[in-house]
Amino acid sequence: MSGFKGLVQEVHRRSLWQVLGIYLGASWVVLQAVEILTESVGLPDWVQPFAIVLLLIGFPIVIATAFVQEGVGVRDPGPASGDQELGRVPGAAGEALSAAAASDSEDHAASVIGAAAPEEKAAHHHIFTWRNALLGGAGAFTLLGIVTAAWIIMRTAGVGPAATLVAAGVLDERDRVILAEFSSQTGDSLLARAATEALRVDLTQSQVVTVVEPRYVAEVLGRMERDPNDRLTRDLASEVAIRESIKALVAGEINSAGSGYVLTAEVIAAEGGEVLVSQRASAADSTEIIGAIDNLSKRLRERIGDPLRAIQTDDPLEQATTASLDALRMYSQAVRAIEVEGRPDKGITLLEEAVALDSSFAMAWRKLGIALANRGEEPSRAVDALTRAYEHRERLTRVERFITIGSYYDNVTNETEKSIAAYENALEAFPEHPWVLNNLALQYGELGDMETEERYLERAIRADSTSPNSYLNLVIVQAALGKREETYGTLAVFEGRFPESPRTAELRAVLAGSEGDYDRAVENLEAVRQREARSLFWRAYTSSLLGHVAAVQGRLTEAERHYLDEVAASQERGLEDRSLEVALNVAFLRARVARDAGRALSIADSALQVLPFSELDPLDRPYLSLASVYAWAGRPDRAGEVLEEFEAADLVGSYENAERDLHWMRGNIALSEGRHDEAITEFRRTNSRAGACRLCALASLGEAFAAAGQADSAIAVYERYVTTPAAYRIFGDRNVLGSTYESLGQLYDERGDWEKAAEYYARFVELWQEADSELLPRVEAAQKRLDEIFAERG
Repeated sequence: MSGFKGLVQEVHRRSLWQVLGIYLGASWVVLQAVEILTESVGLPDWVQPFAIVLLLIGFPIVIATAFVQEGVGVRDPGPASGDQELGRVPGAAGEALSAAAASDSEDHAASVIGAAAPEEKAAHHHIFTWRNALLGGAGAFTLLGIVTAAWIIMRTAGVGPAATLVAAGVLDERDRVILAEFSSQTGDSLLARAATEALRVDLTQSQVVTVVEPRYVAEVLGRMERDPNDRLTRDLASEVAIRESIKALVAGEINSAGSGYVLTAEVIAAEGGEVLVSQRASAADSTEIIGAIDNLSKRLRERIGDPLRAIQTDDPLEQATTASLDALRMYSQAVRAIEVEGRPDKGITLLEEAVALDSSFAMAWRKLGIALANRGEEPSRAVDALTRAYEHRERLTRVERFITIGSYYDNVTNETEKSIAAYENALEAFPEHPWVLNNLALQYGELGDMETEERYLERAIRADSTSPNSYLNLVIVQAALGKREETYGTLAVFEGRFPESPRTAELRAVLAGSEGDYDRAVENLEAVRQREARSLFWRAYTSSLLGHVAAVQGRLTEAERHYLDEVAASQERGLEDRSLEVALNVAFLRARVARDAGRALSIADSALQVLPFSELDPLDRPYLSLASVYAWAGRPDRAGEVLEEFEAADLVGSYENAERDLHWMRGNIALSEGRHDEAITEFRRTNSRAGACRLCALASLGEAFAAAGQADSAIAVYERYVTTPAAYRIFGDRNVLGSTYESLGQLYDERGDWEKAAEYYARFVELWQEADSELLPRVEAAQKRLDEIFAERG
C-alpha cells in the first residue's frame, strides 16, 4: 500500500496528468485529421488503424519519458526550460515540447533535482528525452505518410501490389463483367443464390465497371442453344464472356466453417482463367452474410479501380429478413431517406415498392407503418401496414419479431405496457440494439417518465452514433425537461453528424417557437423551404408551421393563407383527405381564438360538403377536430352527434391516443353545455392519458375551472400551461396562448394581484400587437387596463 501511495505522489509531483492530457489531445487531433482525409481524399482503410497503433506505441514512451525526466511538474522557482516547461505550461504543448528539445543535457537534469545524477540514471536520460520522443513520433508518422503516398501512387500508376486492374490496363473504365452464381459445398442453393444477388446489388454501385444484366445473359444463352434458366456456373460464365468479348467475370463460393461461413470472391480473366483478384470474408452466422458480402464487394471494387472515396461512402444494406435482395435494397434506401435525408415521402414510396416485391417483408411493412404514423396524415394506412407486419412476425429473427410486436402495441392497440415488454424481450437478445433502445425510450415517454426516456436515448446513441432518430428524440425530451443547454448541444452534435438533414432547421424553428422567438422560427422555416424547394412534403409541413406561428400571434388571416398552401401541396402529394383536417383546424381557430362562431361553422360545413365523413375510412375521420369546432362554436348538440358516431365506430383501442381523444371530446361538450364539473373531470382524464404531451388539455382545464368560478385552480392550471417546457408547444399555443395570457391577466386583476396582472396583460399585448383587426379590441382593452394599473400602482 505504501508503494502505491508513493507512486500516486510521484505521479502528481511530476504533473503526469498534464503530460497525459497533452498527448491525448494531440492524438485526438491526429485521428480527426486522418478521418477527414479518409473521407475527403479517399485514403486506404488501413491508414486509420495504423495511426491508432502508432499512437498506442507512443503512449508508454511518453509516460516513460515523463517519469525519467525529473523536471516534469517540479515547482522550482528558478529558470524554466527544457522538459520542466512541458509540465508547467500544459496549454502550450508545441512551445513546451520545442523548449524540451532545445535543452535535455545531463547537467540540466541534475540542476532540476539539485544534485548530479548517477551515471546509470544519466543513460536513461539520454534515451528517454523529449527530443527523442518527438523525433520518434514525427518519424513514425512521416513513414506512415510516405508509405500511404507510395501506395496511392502505385495504385494510380498501375504498378506493384497496390495496382488496380484499371490502372494496370487489364480492364478499361466502363468495361462489362459477368457475375457467375456463387457455388457452395454445403449444397445450399438458396443461400448461394442470395449471396450472388447481394453481391450483384453492391457491384452495381461501381463507377468503373458494369455488371451484365441477367436478361442479357439469358439472351446469350439462347443464342448458345442453352436453356436461358441454366445456372450460370463459373465455366458457363467464362464461355459467355468469351462469346461477348467481355474481359472478366466475377465468381464466388460460400462454404460452412463450423457454425459460420467463409465467403470468397474472385475476378477472373475470361481468356485463360487467370485469377486477377481474390478476396475472402467470414460470417459468424447467416445474419452476418450481408455484411460479409458488403466487405467483399468493397475490396473487389477497390482492386478493380473504383475511387476509394466512392467505395467508403456507399451505404451498406440494412439487415432485415426478406427473400428479395431488390426489396432489401429498397428498404435500405428508404431507411436512409427517412432518417438521414429527412424525406419521408421518398422513403414511403421506396417502402411501398419493397413490399410490392415481397408482400411478406415484415420489417418493411413495420417501417412503412411508422413512417405513415409519424407523418400523421393517413392513420388507416399506418394501422394497416403495422398490422400486416404483425401478421408476418413469426418468420422474423427474435429481435425483429419483438420490434414488430412493440410497434404494433404502441401504434395500433395503444398498449404501452405490452410494447415495453416486447422491447425488453428484444434487449435480452441484443442488449445494445439502437432501434430497440430508441423505441423503448419513447414508450417510457408515453408514460410520462422522461428521465428514463432520456437515459435510454443516450444509451441508444452510445450504441450507434450514426442513427439520426435517437438524436432528434433526445433533443425533444431534453427540451421538455427544460434542459436548454443540453438541448442545443445535442442538436449541434446532430447537425455536425448529419449536415444535409433539413431536420436541424426544423427543430431550431420549433424550439424558437416554444421560446417565443417567432422571428427566429420563421427564419429557420424559410431556410428549410428554400433548401427543400423540390419537396412537396417540406412545402406542406413548413406551410403548416408558418401558419401556427402566425396564428399564435393573432394573425389569423395570414395563418389561413399558409394553411391553404399546405392544402395545395398536400393535394399535389395525393393527400386529398388532408384538406378536411386543415379546414377544421382553421374553423377551430375562428371559434376559439376569434370567438366567431358563425364563420367557424360555415368553414366546417363547407369542408364537410366537399369531403363527407362517409367517404373516409373511420380511422381517417377527424372526429376530434369536428367535435371541438361544434363545441366551441356553441353547438354542443352537433358535437354530441359526432361523439356518438365516434363511439359507434368502436375506435377506442384501434389507434394511439384514441381514448385520450374520447375524453377530450366529452370535456369540450360538457364545457359548452355549462356542465363545468363534468368538463373538469374529463379534461383531467385527458391529461392523465396524455403521456409525453404534458400540455394536452391544460388550457382547456383552466378554462373549465374559470367557468366554474374556481379562480385559484384556474390560475394554477394556466400557470402550468405557460411555464411547462416542450419542443413542439407551438402546436397548442396557436389555439390558446393568447387567450391564456389574457385570462391570467384578468384573473390576477380580479384577485388584486396587480403585479402579476400587469405581467400577463403585457405578455398578451406584446404577443398580439400585430393581430388581425377583429382581435384588436381585446388587445386595446388589455393595454388600457395595463396603463391604469401603472397609473394607480406605479
